[in-house]
Amino acid sequence: MKPNEIEAPPQPGGPNSKDIVFIIFMGLVLVIVSVLGMWNFKEGQHVEDAKRNGEAWMAWLADAGKQRMDKNYEVKACAGGVKPTKPEEEASADAPTPGTWGACLAYLQTQSDLKNLVNTFFNKPVHVVEKCDKSDMSTRGAIFFNNLVPTPPGSAVPMVVNPLTPADAIDSKLQIRIIVCDKGGYPIKVGEVEF
Repeated sequence: MKPNEIEAPPQPGGPNSKDIVFIIFMGLVLVIVSVLGMWNFKEGQHVEDAKRNGEAWMAWLADAGKQRMDKNYEVKACAGGVKPTKPEEEASADAPTPGTWGACLAYLQTQSDLKNLVNTFFNKPVHVVEKCDKSDMSTRGAIFFNNLVPTPPGSAVPMVVNPLTPADAIDSKLQIRIIVCDKGGYPIKVGEVEF
């Protein structure tokens, strides 16, 4: 018999221990990737829901902005042309002053269709914040508003951006920027609307 004619010993047909470990490892990787993928999709869906909430606010403010300067505008809390007044002594100190953004915002959050919007990060109503803060995770899914004040023509800066505070008067037209906070607390601009 010649040396190159020696037959190799027969190998068993099943996988060996290294193959089994590799198959288990690959199975675990697939499970982990699937779980992370579903979790990231869910988080992304929360961000999209926050954007839709911002778009709903933008639509309401745009519709109201077309009519709120009329004398017969039915939503008195958001009507234009109403000069801010000082609260009467019998009114509570916490009550919003008529003719201000605070009074309009209180109406929108309690009596309009916008009160039914849900912040899906927390399954609670959408809340308004002063700004998105990445160190404060309670701002996830929240909304905030900036008041865009145009500067005179020829200025180096076309507009000044200020937060819209509850004390700001809404007796004239406003240019409002609507921003929502994403899952990391970063701002996402939804749009700008004339109100």
